[in-house]
Amino acid sequence: MDLFPAAPALPSWLILDRFIHRSDRDVEDEADGTASEISYTCTNRPIRASLRVADSPAVSRLYLDWPSRPEFGGRLREPHVIAAHNHSILFRAIDPMSCKDTYRFPVDLFVYSAFSSPPSLHRLRTCFTGGVSTPDEDIYFKPYRHRQQRTMVEDHIGLLCHGSEGGFTVVDFTNLDLEGELCLLQHHALPASASHKNTEEADWMIKKVRLPPGPSVRRWITNAIIPLRGCFLCWVDNYQGILVVDVLNASVKSSTDQLLHYIPLPDEALQSDRRPDPDGDCPDKARCVCVIFGGMLKLVYITTRKANRARSPFTIRSWTLPNFYRSRRWCRDHTMEAAEFWGLYNGQSLPWVKPMYPLVSLVNPDEFCFLLKEDHTTYWIIEVNMGNKMLKSSAIYINEEEEGCTTDRARRIVFDGHSFIPSGLSNYLGMDAIKSRELSEMMQKAKQCRVAQKKSSQLEVEQAESKEHVAESKAAKCRA
Repeated sequence: MDLFPAAPALPSWLILDRFIHRSDRDVEDEADGTASEISYTCTNRPIRASLRVADSPAVSRLYLDWPSRPEFGGRLREPHVIAAHNHSILFRAIDPMSCKDTYRFPVDLFVYSAFSSPPSLHRLRTCFTGGVSTPDEDIYFKPYRHRQQRTMVEDHIGLLCHGSEGGFTVVDFTNLDLEGELCLLQHHALPASASHKNTEEADWMIKKVRLPPGPSVRRWITNAIIPLRGCFLCWVDNYQGILVVDVLNASVKSSTDQLLHYIPLPDEALQSDRRPDPDGDCPDKARCVCVIFGGMLKLVYITTRKANRARSPFTIRSWTLPNFYRSRRWCRDHTMEAAEFWGLYNGQSLPWVKPMYPLVSLVNPDEFCFLLKEDHTTYWIIEVNMGNKMLKSSAIYINEEEEGCTTDRARRIVFDGHSFIPSGLSNYLGMDAIKSRELSEMMQKAKQCRVAQKKSSQLEVEQAESKEHVAESKAAKCRA
C-alpha cells in the first residue's frame, strides 16, 4: 500500500476560439478521435464536427466537415461558436436553400458533445415562438414556410451542462425593460444504447421573469454568459454586475420561484470607465468575469486612467467572489503595473504593448491569459501567474486561413482580436485528442518559425538601410 499517494492532477482546460474552421471534406472520410457522429442541417445536408485541441495558452478550434454547403460568393456568415461548458460546445450555422436572396436563411443551432465516444452532434429544434410570419417573404425560409423562427441574439444565449449523463440546457435571455423572457430548451440525457442521429429534441419553453432591483436596465450590456455550479447561468455586464439565472428551476414549468438574482461589481469597478457608445468596441478588451472550477468568480480589469498614464501606461487589477451563496462581497487580490508586466518577458521576443482580452484559467485562480497584438497578422497569447509574478508560457495565434482549407471562399475570416471561451472539454476527450494535439503543436512550431524568419529578414533590411544611411552621411561630409 502506498502510504503517500500522489496528489490528483488538476483538471485540464482549453481556450476555445469563436471562429470555426469549415472545410468541404466528405463526412465519411477518416478523421481523428474527436470527430462526431454525422448529423444533418435543417435542409438535410450532412455535417460533422471535430476539435483541434491545443494546450493553453494556445487556442483550440472547432472544425466542420460540410461538403455540400453553397457558397454564394462568400456573402453568408461563417459558422460561429456561441458558448461552451464542460463536455459541450454550442455553435450557430446557416445552411441556405438554393434561392436568389442569400440574406434570408434559417439558422441552425448545434451542440457538439464529447460526453460519449464518438462525440455526438445535436441539431436543436428550431424555436418559432415569438417569430413573425410574413407570407410574402416566407418562401425564402424553406422549410419554415408560413412561420419564421424566433430571433435570438448570440450574445444573449448561454449553455449549461448538468447531471452526470450528458444533459444540457440552452437559454436565450431577452431583456424587455423591467421584465424579460427566458427561452429554454432542455436536452435530457440519453441511454448509452440510443442513437443521437434521429433523436427528437424537446421543444423550447418560454418563462417570463422580472429583473431584480439594482442593475440599470437601460445601460445594461451583456458582455459574457458564464455557467456556475452546474445549475446557474450568469449574464455579465462588465461595468455593472451579474444577473444569475437559476436555469434548473426555470426549466420546471410549474416553478414560480424567483429565478433572477443580482450581484453588483465591487465599488471600484462599478460603472467606472463606461464607454460612451454602449454598442461600440464590443466585446470588451479591458475587462472580463470568469468562473473557476468549484464556483469561484473572478473579475479582471485593465485600466488606463489618464491620471496615472505618466507613471504607468496601464494597471491590471483583479477581484474574487469566493461564494456568492454566502456573501456578495468581492475581495481585492492582484495588482500589476505595466513595467512589472513587461518585465516578466525576461528577454523573450514578445511585443511591449497593452494586453487585451484578459481570461482567467479554469483551474488556477492566480493564472491569467492575455492577448498581445504584434502586428495585423501576428498575435500572442501569454499565460501569467499573478501570484508568483511569473510568465508561465506563451503561444502564437493560428489564423483560421492558416488551418488549410479546401473550400473556395471569396472572403476569409479576418481576426483582429476578440475574447475567447474557457472550456473544460479536454477532460472528456482523453486519449481521443492525441492526434489533435500533435496537429496543434506542429502548427504552433511552424508559425513561430515563420514569424521568427520574418523578424530576422526585417532586421537585416533595417541594418542594411542603417549602413546605407551612415555611408551617405559620410559621403555628404566629404563633399562638404
